[in-house]
Parts: sequence; structure tokens; C-alpha cells
Amino acid sequence: MLDFAILGLLREEPRHGYDLKRALGDLGFWQVSFGSLYPALRRLEKQGFIQATKGEGRRKAYRITEPGRIRFAEMLAKAGDGSDRGFQLRLAFLGYLEQSRRLGVLENRRTMLQDRLHGARNSFRGARKSAKSPDRYRMALMERKVRSTEADIAWLDELIASERGAAVGA
Repeated sequence: MLDFAILGLLREEPRHGYDLKRALGDLGFWQVSFGSLYPALRRLEKQGFIQATKGEGRRKAYRITEPGRIRFAEMLAKAGDGSDRGFQLRLAFLGYLEQSRRLGVLENRRTMLQDRLHGARNSFRGARKSAKSPDRYRMALMERKVRSTEADIAWLDELIASERGAAVGA
């Protein structure tokens, strides 16, 4: 996932290591150490996906190469791993996919969340009906999972409607 995030950020503009670290943090869900970032940059450079250039002072700036653009597009088009973090990372760069593929990603995520909601509701109902019901704090956690999943689905519904509206206007 780190390679994908780096390529996506460099797809936007060349950056130096510190700026990449900050931009990864700005995505809101990625805290990466320099001990992970710089080996990833060296690996991507060795693979020919990025190129180091002279930056300010002693800093190197990195830019994506054409093979890196192709690799990024392949990674973006590939189905995600189903994790929340994987979806969020893919969503950060979804604008690089064509509209029909974006809609597919959003609809697939919605289906996955519907399945999650079904399971959470069943667990919550079962726990409430159980003779040995969990304490109120566990019940509160179960209810939170239901509510947060419902909120995520509503948010996705808005994104999907917006995406469909953009397709009609195009």
C-alpha cells in the first residue's frame, strides 16, 4: 500500500521525502516513518517507477516516471484488498480512474458494507435477545458498529449519486 500511495502522490507532482511524509499524513490515515519511507523510495527508484532529481540544497526530489504511471494505473485498477484502509487509499486517487470504473469501485464498497451491516445487525439483535446479554458497554460498541456502517453507506450513496450525476452531465 505504501508504494501505491507514494506513486499516487508523485503522480500529482514531484516531492521530496519530507513532503511525501507530510502528504501521507495529510491523507488522514497514514503515519509512516522515514525508516519505512526511504527504503520504499529506493525500491521504487530501483524498479524504475520513480526518479530522484536534485532538489533544494542536499534534498532529493522524486518524480514519477512513465513506467511508474503505468504501474500506478495498474494498482489503482486492481480490486482492493477489502480493508477499510485499502479502500480509503484507493478513494484518495479515484479521480484517476475513468467514470465507469469509479462507479464500480463505489458500488462494490457499498455491497461490502451492506454485508457488514447485515452481520452487525444480526449480532446486535442476537445479543439483545440472549439470556446472558453482554453488558451495556459491549452493547454500545455493537450499536456503534451498526450506526457507523449505516453512516458509511449513506455517505457512499451520496458519492454514487454524485458520480452518476456527473456521468449524465458529461
